[in-house]
Amino acid sequence: MKKKQNLSLRTWQKNCLSKALEVYQRGQQNFMCVAAPGAGKTRFSASLAKSLLDDNHIDFVLCFAPSVSVQNSIQETFSNVLNDRFDGRIGAKGLVITYQGIQYSYKDLAYVIKNYRILIISDEIHHCASGANSISNQWGHLLVSLISKGNPLTLTLSGTPWRSDSTKIALQSYSGEPQELDTDFVYGLGDAVRDKVCRRPSLILLDNGSIDIQKDSETYKFSSIREAINAEKLKYGELLTNQDSLSHLLIFSHKELIRIREKHPCAAGLVVASSINQARRISQFITTTFGESSIVVSYDQIDAHENIRDFQSSEIDWIVSIGMVSEGTDIPRLQVCAYLSNIRTELYFRQVLGRILRINQKTDEPCSMIAFAEPTLVEYSRRINQDLPEDSMIIKDLEQKTLINVPDSITSTQDPKENSFMSMKTTSSDHTYSYDRLHDIALEASTSIKMAFCKDSYKTTILSL
Repeated sequence: MKKKQNLSLRTWQKNCLSKALEVYQRGQQNFMCVAAPGAGKTRFSASLAKSLLDDNHIDFVLCFAPSVSVQNSIQETFSNVLNDRFDGRIGAKGLVITYQGIQYSYKDLAYVIKNYRILIISDEIHHCASGANSISNQWGHLLVSLISKGNPLTLTLSGTPWRSDSTKIALQSYSGEPQELDTDFVYGLGDAVRDKVCRRPSLILLDNGSIDIQKDSETYKFSSIREAINAEKLKYGELLTNQDSLSHLLIFSHKELIRIREKHPCAAGLVVASSINQARRISQFITTTFGESSIVVSYDQIDAHENIRDFQSSEIDWIVSIGMVSEGTDIPRLQVCAYLSNIRTELYFRQVLGRILRINQKTDEPCSMIAFAEPTLVEYSRRINQDLPEDSMIIKDLEQKTLINVPDSITSTQDPKENSFMSMKTTSSDHTYSYDRLHDIALEASTSIKMAFCKDSYKTTILSL
């Protein structure tokens, strides 16, 4: 197989393409590429497919994707790179379907794999489990069974090559003790940031140095979220529904977007919410409080994928998502993310971060992901930070006693003793913050405790400046 060079490819994509051709030439059936979210895995795989098609090594390309949004993105990229249809119809160079769709097209796909020379590309392969313990995930079993019907070349791709349930990934080999995933090419986030292929992210973790929690007749005082959670007096889910903490994180995210827009006016924000009701109320809060436009996309919407595509090229300020914008969704103008999901796996956390890493127009575009300083999220952030160039590892603890400007004239009609357990109404010279909608979110929390986060004791930890 000849080594193809494509001047439009990034350096890592060219190197990976050459390595893949060499591996296939040696008779190895599968090539595993791990590349940071936003680095350009889809364009690399399309270029590899084009090289194999041009050299008459394959007849057809079959791609699998974890979701419809990723499926649409793959189809568009492959059509552009191959300069041909990629819809599976007569004369097309290939087809892309979701992993879920394999079960409905299994016989037809098996026939094609058995009778033609096929390149199978499995995007975000970590969605497919392998082994006897993965009965609950049928995608991996179907994929392995399908490939066994012939002798296709396979390309597996992932930006987060592990599974939250600790099972092995389908089609992959492992070695060593403990067993470690074998990869053919790795292009990490540190490499991508250093090469200016991806944005350099700021991971901003919001904490509070004065937390009062009243449970039953006892009052407990804590100097950090970690301390309160470790003492089992505060749950992470309660942070996501507490009126004061929730509003503070949203206000902080809004100000971060305004800061970035001073130099990058097209920047937009993403809120990853924990429930459909929360997403809708946060969207309305953004509109009524900040005077900015927002749209909600959720798994219960029939037109969710169309709304995501429309947002990509729109001037809407914020997209609020529940279960939709996590991986593979290409919205380069997203530069701020407020992480309010109740999912606390490193896999999901990194996938969400990937939504703001893709460069839009300039290599110096900043991006920020804002979350609460919950212990596991802090640990994930530090691991991500370790995957960045050493010169980016700047860690600062900022005691910001006036993150929100609160005039001294604001008082409460409540009894002063009760006031320490009230969520404060906060105003600034720019906006009046009304917490009515967020109060509805707080009512969703099934907890008997009362919490107060001192408005003058918020602090941030910023990694990867």
